[in-house]
Amino acid sequence: MTTNWSLFHKHIGAKPRQFFEVRLLGNAVWHATGMAETWGTDGLDELASPAAAQARYAALCTEAEAAGFTLSRQLEIDLNRLDRALLAAEIRDGARAAFKAMRAAHPDQTMNGFALMSDESAMTIVPVANSEQALAEDGGGDDMRWAPQEWSFFEEGAYLDTAYRMILPYHRDIPNEVDIDALRAWVFGACADALRQLADEGEFGSGAGRDAVSVVFCVADGDCSDDIIEPLNSPASASRFAAYRATWK
Repeated sequence: MTTNWSLFHKHIGAKPRQFFEVRLLGNAVWHATGMAETWGTDGLDELASPAAAQARYAALCTEAEAAGFTLSRQLEIDLNRLDRALLAAEIRDGARAAFKAMRAAHPDQTMNGFALMSDESAMTIVPVANSEQALAEDGGGDDMRWAPQEWSFFEEGAYLDTAYRMILPYHRDIPNEVDIDALRAWVFGACADALRQLADEGEFGSGAGRDAVSVVFCVADGDCSDDIIEPLNSPASASRFAAYRATWK
């Protein structure tokens, strides 16, 4: 299999803790390592030929495994082609694991809110959850029910480290032709797709139980124009949000 991107992790249990990443760029090899959810430290090795770069790429992959890293992904990636389905699948799988970990870490809480948040520059993907108990402590109002920025559980972002590595090249000094509008549409759309897929799987419950759950994608520092809520919720929950939105002035 031909690849130009290899991503390795060290884990605590199933949770990524450290990463080692290698990218083949023609006659050069870019590599980075550090803690999950961070940029880490990076370097660029410029070689005499594509063959020499390929050899360096393979050597770095071997070094990663020798250092105790486990291969997470190895793909042929065209940085100028934004594959929304591929990114959505990575976000979906990472978010599923993150939400499961949140439930396991807080067994005394009845989770009633699940969200993915990004930012105006489309650089981050953060999973967040809330509970009936936390919502009640905050007054129980719809202003909190639909505001993931104020929710209580957000400690499992490392499960989305693979997706994070997929979007970081567009914020680093790595050549590509993608502009910010295309990047935002790619990341925000993939987040929404991932949440829809999880909803279809039953991740957020079913029947009356589903009606009590809020599912949100939002841009934390945005103006709400990119937020996606109604398509992600049951008809009853979406109607509740629509009624709340009608009160905005």
